[in-house]
Amino acid sequence: MKFARMLVLAPTLILALVASLIADRRTARAEVPILETNAPGGDYGLFEEGQYVSEPWFMWFVLGELSSADDVDMTRFDYKAGDRFKAEIFIPGHEELRAFNPTIALIGPGLPRPAEQLPFEIPEGMGAVIATSDGTFDYFDIFTQMVYFPRAKIEVVMPQTGRYYVAVWGEPVGIARYALDIGIMENFAPHVLARYPINWWEVRDYLQWGHWPALLVPPLIAVALLWLMRRLARRRPIRQYEQITVAIALTGLTATFVVLVAQQTTGYGPQIAMTFSIAGVVALALAGAVVWGAYILTPLRERLNLREFASDDQFVWVNGYAVHYTDDGPHDAPVVVLIHGFAASVFTWRHVKAALLAAGYRVIAVDQLGYGASARPAEPIYTTQTQAELILGVLDALGVRRAHFVGHSFGGRVAMQVAILAPERVRSLVALAPEAFATGRPGIARWVRLPVLGYVLAFYSTSPWLVRPGLRFVSAKHNWITPAVVKGYAGPLHVRGSALAQVWQARSPKDGIQPVPHNLAAIDHPTLLLWGERDPVFPVGDGHRLAHILPAARLCVLTGAGHLVHEECPAETQRAILDFLADLTGAHADFDSRAHRQARASKSSPPSDG
Repeated sequence: MKFARMLVLAPTLILALVASLIADRRTARAEVPILETNAPGGDYGLFEEGQYVSEPWFMWFVLGELSSADDVDMTRFDYKAGDRFKAEIFIPGHEELRAFNPTIALIGPGLPRPAEQLPFEIPEGMGAVIATSDGTFDYFDIFTQMVYFPRAKIEVVMPQTGRYYVAVWGEPVGIARYALDIGIMENFAPHVLARYPINWWEVRDYLQWGHWPALLVPPLIAVALLWLMRRLARRRPIRQYEQITVAIALTGLTATFVVLVAQQTTGYGPQIAMTFSIAGVVALALAGAVVWGAYILTPLRERLNLREFASDDQFVWVNGYAVHYTDDGPHDAPVVVLIHGFAASVFTWRHVKAALLAAGYRVIAVDQLGYGASARPAEPIYTTQTQAELILGVLDALGVRRAHFVGHSFGGRVAMQVAILAPERVRSLVALAPEAFATGRPGIARWVRLPVLGYVLAFYSTSPWLVRPGLRFVSAKHNWITPAVVKGYAGPLHVRGSALAQVWQARSPKDGIQPVPHNLAAIDHPTLLLWGERDPVFPVGDGHRLAHILPAARLCVLTGAGHLVHEECPAETQRAILDFLADLTGAHADFDSRAHRQARASKSSPPSDG
């Protein structure tokens, strides 16, 4: 069935069900609260207007309100001789109503004639038992989750079989609302349980049938908005401002819904002034938009599958996960593997890749797990070792035995992990501002690990709107950050599962069985370290420290650059990489090359910063 039909039929069925459940407002059933219709000054001489209760032995409420001293609420029911009867008045626990003390009377056959004057006539053959309350106390009722002030109470054994009435009257105080509790037995029949949510709402908030349409409007509008956004998403991409509008609209409707209910409780709860009501709607709308707006907007933002985003079929299945790659250049040429950093993709290598291809290399760029067009599993497997093993799996699938590895930031850490796990697969390393010394996740990861809140943080931290300010934050030079570049970096965020992958990355261990920081000295491959002089993420001091630890490394510091050296200084970065690789590949260098042996022989002295 089409979604549009469901949109029409579902509310109709719900309304029909609600109407059928509460249509017979004049008949009370087990634990079914009834809002009695007021009739000030009405003629109750023959008790013809009282509500009829067909099962009086079950516990139930009649909810009423005395609008004047002449108002009498009446309820009628049938009892058998010997049946136990109990009726008690409960006043909603609002201080304004603490002085409200209505009178109740049981009227029926076999009862004594009352000595005092009643506000109505008692037919011949009937008597009455009248009760008032001398004091009160605070009583918390589990069923309604409310505090009540108990008042007058009547307990008798019915003297005869016949029809009996309960009357409630008194001088109104405040809103003069009350709950008349009658019956002694609980009832868990299916029709009672099915109606329980409505019962609870009626008892707690004194809702009348006239309130229900108003309360149903906000949820129905929310459904209509979601349907409209779904239809629009099929025709064209949903813009960011449209997503924000829908989130605020939905949470605003929810807030209005909550305040509408709260307004029904103002008579016996804290008074809510109009200004506070408006402020409450605004506050709840904003808070709701932030907290669960992320869940609403996820399918609107993350609308692409892996293949739709990649626009190609260059995928390899490694350990059960789809890993995306690009493979360009002559297949008999030396291979260079490019590994991007955190929150990036193969897009980040577009300039470096072009330079390497022009120099005659075969270039393989890989999207790491959770990024680009690669899989985003909801599992705690995002370790440096897992990423390195997936890189090696891609090379195995492509028949590449050895390669030069170039990695940026976290990608540099993964490249070093490859060298630790499989040193025979690595010809050389080029690490651009690598994450080398971290032993755990950053502090924000503790928050991202949390249920609900963690996903909200992950969703907003991966917002396409934050890509531009994020690039500017990690860069010292900003002239390269064009709209096309921002779009390229933000593109992967539209792939399904992107935000959730960040949650699971935060929940994953940092390293595997061979942590990078503890095994740096084992990396004796020719290594070029490229670092930005003004790197705000990993200071250049880390570069000097790393160059001293690695046996065959040299550090090149790019003046005025930040963390994204290959973007901020593309020409210098490409020249440094090409010169480094040319020195190695031109002399057919491998692990036993003369340059490598010399570097190992001189590892006791700090390498040059040049």
